[in-house]
Amino acid sequence: RLECMMQDFPTILEGEDAKRVGFTSVSADLCFSPVKNATSDGAELQAQNTQPGTAASGEADQFGAVRKILVSLGCHVETASEETYAGIQVVPGPAIVIKPNAACCPGEYHRLFPTPDKVKISANSTLIVRGSEVTIESLDLDGTLVVDADENKSIV
Repeated sequence: RLECMMQDFPTILEGEDAKRVGFTSVSADLCFSPVKNATSDGAELQAQNTQPGTAASGEADQFGAVRKILVSLGCHVETASEETYAGIQVVPGPAIVIKPNAACCPGEYHRLFPTPDKVKISANSTLIVRGSEVTIESLDLDGTLVVDADENKSIV
C-alpha cells in the first residue's frame, strides 16, 4: 500500500509536469464530514467546538450541503431549527437526498431544477430524487416527496 500526502505530490514534479498541476479548493461543509466517532465521543468533541464526526452530524451535514447547493441556484429552502440528539447538536433538515443518477455534482443541479425560483421546500420536508431524466420545474413542498424514476424514463 502506498501512502503519501497529496500536498507533497507537486514537490516531486519538475519541468512541464509541474506546470500542469493545480488544485481545487471547496469549502469543507460541502465536501467533508467524517463519520468516525461514537456518539459519546462526538458529544465531548462538540462541547470543545470541534466537529463531532458522528452518524447524526454526518447525515445533517449532507443535508446541509444539498440545501446550500439548492439555495445557491435560487431555490427557496428553509432551514430547520437546531436540535440535540444524545448530546449531538444538528440541523436536521430539510432532508434532501439527490441520488447521483439525478445530479452527481453541483453543476448538474441546474438540469434538475431549471426554474429554481419556483422551488420552495419547507424546513420539515423530505425530498428524495432518483432518476437521470427527472426535471423539477416547480415545487412547493411541505411534507414528503419521493421521485423514483426508472432509468431513461422522463418525469417532469
